[in-house]
Amino acid sequence: MNRFIDEPTAQTLAETLADELVRIGDIRDPVWREVFTRVPRHVFVPHFAYITDTPKGSRYDLVSSANPDQRTAWLDGVYSNATLLTQVNGQPVEEIFAAGSGFGQHSSSSTLPGLMAWMLDVADLHGGHRVLEIGTGTGYNAALLSERLGSDRVTSIDIDQHLTSRARERLAAIGLHPIVATGDGRLGYEANAPYDRVIATCGLDHAPSAWIEQTVPGGLIVTNVTGGLGGAMLLAQVGEDNTAHGRFLTRWAGFMPSRHSTPQHAAYADISATGTTLLDPDLFNDASFAFLTQLHLPHARRYWATNQDGRAFTGLKVRDGSWAGVYEPDADGNRQVDQGGPQRLWDRVEEAYRLWEKEGRPDWARFTFEARPGVQTVSLGDRHWELPVEVAAA
Repeated sequence: MNRFIDEPTAQTLAETLADELVRIGDIRDPVWREVFTRVPRHVFVPHFAYITDTPKGSRYDLVSSANPDQRTAWLDGVYSNATLLTQVNGQPVEEIFAAGSGFGQHSSSSTLPGLMAWMLDVADLHGGHRVLEIGTGTGYNAALLSERLGSDRVTSIDIDQHLTSRARERLAAIGLHPIVATGDGRLGYEANAPYDRVIATCGLDHAPSAWIEQTVPGGLIVTNVTGGLGGAMLLAQVGEDNTAHGRFLTRWAGFMPSRHSTPQHAAYADISATGTTLLDPDLFNDASFAFLTQLHLPHARRYWATNQDGRAFTGLKVRDGSWAGVYEPDADGNRQVDQGGPQRLWDRVEEAYRLWEKEGRPDWARFTFEARPGVQTVSLGDRHWELPVEVAAA
């Protein structure tokens, strides 16, 4: 079925994009190439915003199909291999930036098409498979899945009712009618279970047990296991008795964190220890070190601030009020470290660094994953870390 009604320019651009994804290796199955040429991304992204980093923060500039002067730029952007920001501070970009450029925190996007194609390939989808997608977003990925498998085989869920409502409308506009539900994706969607595949396009610090329970033995889960410091893409196969095992994939990718509510942080504790370190906080920019440190400090968040004396520092904090602040180095390369609260967070970072060096700076692909009811473990050889499994409230 031709879903590009009266849009020959978009049809050509979609074919060019699909060919580009084949060329760079993100599409390996020719069937997926045909799917990408048949599903119009522009229907799902009528507006997006470009982001520019400025001293004041992230500035967003709207590109809209409603603006005749931007039509060429809009279509070129939509059919580029790029992530397109569609929501900022929980509001659609066409609403929040209707009066012009602005600032904020992005909260939803249309994922990089190459990354979507790669995940669909990793999921090893075949005709007859039933799929649960976590994170509906614009609905474009649900459209790709529905085009290949049939709408009756696809269920998509998102916590944002505005997103699911618009996605449902846009899917219907091109003749696709998967189940699009509003709810906490951590709970899966039991009404349509069981599934052969679960594909998540949001970040969580573990693989929710509901996904495992709602997936048939032998089924696959593709998700981004991540936290405030680092993460990686997990491919897990479900076994009997609600178990799963898997590995972290060689290709690094990251998604916006799941938007479920989280416990409040306790107030910052007073300084209880001051010392020095030779470690540069910029080490967190190394994805392999960040992944390992995330396992040591699963609830930690990184931030940047300025002390009352005007000195800038890189900070870590966790929910119990523990924190650490690392300052710029002195002439000898030593950095002052202040810590407070029941945990010594920077001590854990240094512990992770020593292990990282001892093991030859391993990246995430050397780690394995195992899940049993109530317990999920990531392992490197004979070393094991438990992920912070939490039960979502129904």
